[in-house]
Parts: sequence; C-alpha cells; structure tokens
Amino acid sequence: MARAKMKTDNRSWKNLPIRKDILAPLITTNLILMAVIATVLVASLLSPLYYDMLRSEDLWVQHVSGSLFLILLQRISMAMFLILVAAAVHQLVLSNRFCGPLVNFGYTFERMARGDYSRKVHLRKRDFLKPEADQVNAIIDRLQADSDKLSIYLDQLEQTLMRLAPDDRTTETESFRQTIAACRAIIAARKFATLAPPAGK
Repeated sequence: MARAKMKTDNRSWKNLPIRKDILAPLITTNLILMAVIATVLVASLLSPLYYDMLRSEDLWVQHVSGSLFLILLQRISMAMFLILVAAAVHQLVLSNRFCGPLVNFGYTFERMARGDYSRKVHLRKRDFLKPEADQVNAIIDRLQADSDKLSIYLDQLEQTLMRLAPDDRTTETESFRQTIAACRAIIAARKFATLAPPAGK
C-alpha cells in the first residue's frame, strides 16, 4: 500500500508541469522580478557599509565595515537564494492549480466539438475555476436533458402520425417519417454519458 502511494506521489510530481508553455514564462518572469527586488533590497541595506569601507580614512572603520559587508552579503545572499527556490516551487504548485483546469477544459471542449458530450469537467479538490467547470457541466446536463425530451417528442409524433395518417397520403407520411429519422440520426450522433431510453420502449 505504501509502495502504491509512493508511486502515485511520484506520478503526481512528474505530471506537475502540465502546460510548460504557460508555466515556464510565468515562473521565469516572476523569479526575475523577485531577483530584481532582492537585489535592490540588498543594495539598499549594504550600501552604507560599502560606502564606509571605501570612503573612510580610518583603517579600523574600513576593516569593520568590510567584515560586516562580507558577512551580511553572504548570509543575505543565501537567504535570498532559499527564498527564490521556495517561491519557484510555490509558483509551480499554484500555477498547476490554474493550468490543470485549463487542460481539463480543453479535453472536454475537444470531445464536444466531435459531438461527444459524455465527458464532463472534473477538477481536483484545490483546483481553480470550479465555478466555470460547474457552468460547463450544467451546459452538458442541459443538452442531455434536451436530447432526452426531443427523443420523447419524436416518439409521440411518430405514434400520432401512425394513427392519423390516411392510406391515400403515403407520400406525406413517408416524408414525415424521413424527417423523424433524420432527427433521430442527429440525436444518435450526439454521445452523452447516459441517454434515456425512448418512450414506449
């Protein structure tokens, strides 16, 4: 069980960068911005010591300023590096919660474009765009309900036509039947997750 869980976790980390074309520039831009901010902050903090180290005529002041400058530069640089790494991981996870639903939407729309409405948008627990996913799923449910109603109406129309069509109007009757058959073919071409059986059957 623990091995299966570890395998699932490894697969989750492997599939973490879903849309590299979106994640790469997004994370790179944010890291560059953070690096610029960190550089400005470090320069502002260390500039007094750097000024004293170069401009002071007292050797002791230069020594102390230089030592503090190097110590602070080393520690602040290490801290900034760790912050940038943590920020990159956080942005990767956060962006995945946005790009993951986009990919899921894309798969559903691709199936809908082919006339297959059996796939709904299923998001993970912490994914973004859940209201939009509910709207798409509601559209699929509405299309399925309309298709079921249309099937029922076609059955009723066909039964009425069989009862009311006179024998001397075979041409009109056949035309109606061809229209009904064409409507049924359109419904059959639309694939849903579950399709209600026709009425009376």
